[in-house]
Amino acid sequence: MKISSPRVSVIVPTYFDWARLQLCVVALQNQSFPQGDFEVIIVNNAPDDSPPTNFFLPENFKLISEDKAGSYAARNAALKVSQGEIVAFTDSDCIPDTFWLELAVARLDGGAERVAGKIELFFKSDKLTLVEIYEKFYAFDQKKYAQAGGSATANMVTWTKHFDTVGFFNDSLMSGGDNEWGHRARDKNIPVVYAPEVVVNHPARADIKAMLKKRKRVLGGSVTVNRKGKNNNPLYLIATGYFPPFRILKPFMKKGISLREKCLAALLCYYFKVFSTTYRLALLLGLTKPERS
Repeated sequence: MKISSPRVSVIVPTYFDWARLQLCVVALQNQSFPQGDFEVIIVNNAPDDSPPTNFFLPENFKLISEDKAGSYAARNAALKVSQGEIVAFTDSDCIPDTFWLELAVARLDGGAERVAGKIELFFKSDKLTLVEIYEKFYAFDQKKYAQAGGSATANMVTWTKHFDTVGFFNDSLMSGGDNEWGHRARDKNIPVVYAPEVVVNHPARADIKAMLKKRKRVLGGSVTVNRKGKNNNPLYLIATGYFPPFRILKPFMKKGISLREKCLAALLCYYFKVFSTTYRLALLLGLTKPERS
């Protein structure tokens, strides 16, 4: 199947993640949207790591490489060679719903400029780990991101022309570049809508190590983007950063959840705030450097 002029370009960065990426490829191959109307550009952000010999790519998929570290550099590399009038972003560990592209394109054809789709968590088993309980309440609030003008690139779809207006992602960032780009788009009067029917499935992180690694990436991006903001003022952080956050109450507002799960989620929420405050201070004082995404 040769695509001379695809309508949609799907961009998927990957970094040492071939097994999960293959599941993503299968999900994209099974889209209800016609295969002849979209291309998939996978960007290997670890060029020294070659795909396994049995790694399968359908005909409308291509694999390119990007040497510069960071998923935003990888996404920018794909944008430069993409052909579609629409660009859709997801990640290598994600499994898009069968109707993902069809429903996202319908939103754009209906007048939307940017779409922040729902990110649905899935778990390894019915018996959740402590971190999975936390993720269940706090992870990937796309509706909240969209209300602030942003969207996580695990599920973001927009017209390609907006990258001409707004510019590419800030590839100096290791994390947070998706919402940073979204806020620039908002400032250019390009609105975003939250579309709960446009679904991508994302694995919940299951252990403390994975969560802390993610938090370090996000904090590194936050400090880089807005170093002069009040949350990056060391004195302000010391004065306020160790109090329990208001969102610690979020689990207790949910119905049908056990008190044990609510308490565990709230306690871990507070632990992560203390960790984040301490790590942010270390970044600001030059005691550590941002980690890659």
